[in-house]
Amino acid sequence: MSRNKESISKVIKRRVWIIFWCSIVAYSFLIYRLVTIQILEADKYKEKAAMQSIQKVDLNSGRGIIYDRNSKPLTDTVKEQVMIVEKESFINDSEIRSLVEECSKMKVKDIYLNIEKQLNSSVFEIKVENLSDDMKKKLLEKNIIVEEKTLRYPSKGLLSHTIGHIKSSDKSGQSGIEKSMDDVLKKSNEKYVSAFKAGASGNTQDLSILKGSIKTVNKVENAKHIKLTIDKKIQKNIEEIVDKEENPTAVVVSDVDTGEILSMSSRPNFDQNNVFEYNKSQKGELVNRAIQSIYPPGSVFKIVVLYAALEEGVIDESYTYNCTGKTKVGKNGEVLNCNKKEGHGIQTLQQAFSNSCNTAFFDIAQKVGEDKIIECAKKLKLDELVDIGLDEEKSREIPTDIPIRNLAIGQGSLGFTPLQINQMTQIISNNGTYKPLYLYDSIVDNNKKIIKNFRSSKKEDIISPYTITIVKELMKGVSKDGTGKNLKDINGGCGVKTGTAESVSNGKDVNHGWITGFYPEERPKYAITVLVEGTEQKSKPALPVFKEICMKLSK
Repeated sequence: MSRNKESISKVIKRRVWIIFWCSIVAYSFLIYRLVTIQILEADKYKEKAAMQSIQKVDLNSGRGIIYDRNSKPLTDTVKEQVMIVEKESFINDSEIRSLVEECSKMKVKDIYLNIEKQLNSSVFEIKVENLSDDMKKKLLEKNIIVEEKTLRYPSKGLLSHTIGHIKSSDKSGQSGIEKSMDDVLKKSNEKYVSAFKAGASGNTQDLSILKGSIKTVNKVENAKHIKLTIDKKIQKNIEEIVDKEENPTAVVVSDVDTGEILSMSSRPNFDQNNVFEYNKSQKGELVNRAIQSIYPPGSVFKIVVLYAALEEGVIDESYTYNCTGKTKVGKNGEVLNCNKKEGHGIQTLQQAFSNSCNTAFFDIAQKVGEDKIIECAKKLKLDELVDIGLDEEKSREIPTDIPIRNLAIGQGSLGFTPLQINQMTQIISNNGTYKPLYLYDSIVDNNKKIIKNFRSSKKEDIISPYTITIVKELMKGVSKDGTGKNLKDINGGCGVKTGTAESVSNGKDVNHGWITGFYPEERPKYAITVLVEGTEQKSKPALPVFKEICMKLSK
């Protein structure tokens, strides 16, 4: 019997200890949660409580402004006046309804339709124009305020693809600069209307706006903004030019000496305020063709072949070639045709380059060899991202097994973005000195004072003085007597290389038009690259766009 009692006693003690330690754990957890809620996460819960009692109406995107190189705003340029009205008052007060109807110049029926679009809010906003100060005072007496609202984007945006767009619900960056610089731009420069809601004690469902509680809040003290290298005037001029072109286009213009990107455009354009409209489109409006689309370089790649041949010493200025219109390639009797079927005849190096003679450049490429051509392409940075700080930027590895016939004329599996071709052009235009292209100038405060500088001091001498002198002179010759001779009347002259890139669209052969070069011809200021996509309906050259850009830059 004593043994049974002793056994029962041990069981009871064990249970007591278990209950004790469970209680300790439970109380410890409760204490931890109290400390977390009251101290560690106090601000978060205060904000949640405040949000239950405060209604916000945004008066801007709450994001830093994006400026051009001259501190001209590229976003937040459109302003409009709005009235902020409590729904309950509008519904129950006929005088308020009459005031809103008078100021908005809308019928009550249309105002109710406007309210239905803002169902999740206790207040609604409605656009107004040219209200007098007396009317604003009259509205304020009725707890209605009139404020200026700043739209993030205009209906027809400038630099749309590069800037990108934000999500309408939480204002987070979804593409372009908005996405890549989201951490800098978000929750900065906030302006909104705050309305305090209150109700019976313990009632959180049926809250109404307290009279006099609607006020404007500005949180701009520590705002951060982005300053770009883009020149708004040049960008506007170029977009006006490409808007006249019916085929898709991509244009990059950079400063030869500094590597600053002055303009970058892609067409077709899109409305940043209504991105959802393009979800099912097949036209590629949301694609930034300047940095995302990879195209065969066509005869533009002959710049690389020429550079490689001169650097390796396999040709010089005395080189000549007799073009008969075609030549055999490989061991299977394949034929490479020239762009002039009857042939160019005997040509100098200048003439072969100006005429973009395929057979001559096949001959030159054979003298150089695949490995050296690819090596020189890499020296010109064509095997890597330019890396201007946009998540969408792409590049393609240069294949090592590409046939010499394709290397010679820039066809086959070779592919580069217009931005990469512009980087190559910057090196050539800058007498063989590489300056990395860049888009971001700095982060600035409200007074435009620099918080962080992005300007690059990196430079690298790539091409020898002898070679670069010849390459630039040959490019000038293209604009006078060759495939770019329609550029010879441009004020200041230019140096270019044109190209036609063979591609396929929906199973049909198309030709993309390239041109890249420098302007003016002496002491170049601008490196300009233009791509005009070929479509199933029409393939077009890029030269007319290039010419008009140069004419605008000369003014």
